[in-house]
Amino acid sequence: MVTFLKSKAMRFILVGVVGAIVELGVFLGLIKVGRGIFFSNIIAFHCAFALCFYLHYRYTHQKPYEGTRSVVGGFVKYASLMYAQLILGSFLLWFLIDKLGWVPEIAKIVQMGIVTPVSYVVQKLVIFRMNKSI
Repeated sequence: MVTFLKSKAMRFILVGVVGAIVELGVFLGLIKVGRGIFFSNIIAFHCAFALCFYLHYRYTHQKPYEGTRSVVGGFVKYASLMYAQLILGSFLLWFLIDKLGWVPEIAKIVQMGIVTPVSYVVQKLVIFRMNKSI
């Protein structure tokens, strides 16, 4: 059990929970004050995006600082994944809310649950993988 708590998967889950709380909180707050679903989703996404990149880089994947170029390269890869998720997530929100009639709060939670497992795999295998010296 202690090994699992120190594992990369557990660190990913913890960062994900923090990011989800931020994203959901901002989304619901903006909806509550009358902002549209799409606008609220975009703003909430960017708040969670910035926080999660930093936390995943330093905590989840424990990447050592290897220079600005390495960090920027990781950021570009991470941003590419996150914007693909934003497009998929926005489509899912539209489908769940406009086509199926779900309430935005539940639709957002379901949308986040669908994209999270894919995000973990891509981050682990592509974005934050350790470079192997030849």
